[in-house]
Amino acid sequence: MNRLWFCAVALASMLVSTTGVTSAQDVTAEAAPGSKYDGTANLAFSKDGRVLREARTAYPEAQGEFPHVRAISYDAKTGKIVYVLDLAADTWFFSATTDGRIAIISLDRDRTEAPVHLLRVDMETGHTQKLPSNWFDADNHNPYAAISGDGKLVSAFSENGWGEGSEVVTLYEWRRKKPVAKQSSGHSAGGIDWGEVTADGKIAFGNSRMGRGIIDPKTGRALTGYGPLSVRSPDGTWIVDFPNPSYGPETHEVPIRDGMNGQAVGKLDLQLTDEEAGSWWHGAFCGKSGRFIAAGYDKVLAFEIPSGKKLLSLPLGTWQGPKQDKATPIVACSPSGKRVAIRSGDRLTLHHLK
Repeated sequence: MNRLWFCAVALASMLVSTTGVTSAQDVTAEAAPGSKYDGTANLAFSKDGRVLREARTAYPEAQGEFPHVRAISYDAKTGKIVYVLDLAADTWFFSATTDGRIAIISLDRDRTEAPVHLLRVDMETGHTQKLPSNWFDADNHNPYAAISGDGKLVSAFSENGWGEGSEVVTLYEWRRKKPVAKQSSGHSAGGIDWGEVTADGKIAFGNSRMGRGIIDPKTGRALTGYGPLSVRSPDGTWIVDFPNPSYGPETHEVPIRDGMNGQAVGKLDLQLTDEEAGSWWHGAFCGKSGRFIAAGYDKVLAFEIPSGKKLLSLPLGTWQGPKQDKATPIVACSPSGKRVAIRSGDRLTLHHLK
């Protein structure tokens, strides 16, 4: 697509420091001119763990200009930037495959004078395909779509469902562009609603206050639900249930649940303080390795799943950015569980776990 352009950038290797439990590589992504306020939308390792892919929203300093999506790929061993892919102005990240390679991108959203395009973009090559416009409501100026973890399914969300006050998610097989499942749900009482395909090919209806409800795409049977800060593994096996400080009940524990039926199977070896229980947590599963990374504003820890046993804590000085200001870092973990990436403000670090 002529509105997407590609540029390659190479950086020198970064300094390597060693701690008692990990060997860490500190990597700082170069900020291109006019992109001082970049924010990370997605962070993921490739299937073999050799590449770290980051999707960032680049906000220009000049007023009146639109932000755009910037995709950066790093050598996961050395921390060197391999290449950078800058998309057109007014592009927004929606969803990506588990390895971060293929993403759903929105172009020209919220513009009544021009049609919105939803794109399936290869974040390494820039190869772009448009999602069919007839998958979405004609009068929707901000349609939403998502992609499954393996890239085989794409979901389309509609707020104009089969009945009054209903919403619909339709799953399409991408290769044939054919619908394979469709399910509906009612509107929530408050907050922002959406619907999508999960990484493991289920249907999820989400709400910014209440979290997600997982539905079997064929039968419509409700499987489980979890809060907005909780994390479900890409294969659907486990849920790590972080507390929701805005709307959920006050709790200082982090349960581990079955990802298909929600049954509690254990909890993380992590007793939250009052302050921690009232703050935001992020997390990432390490493929099927049995490891999970949890991140609070001043903690990044590795746990064993499903036992919840704490394996290690990464020292604050090895990953925290200079402009952190109590913002929760974004974390990613390789499928082998051997490499962890931490984005803290303008600092991105890579850590090798023993």
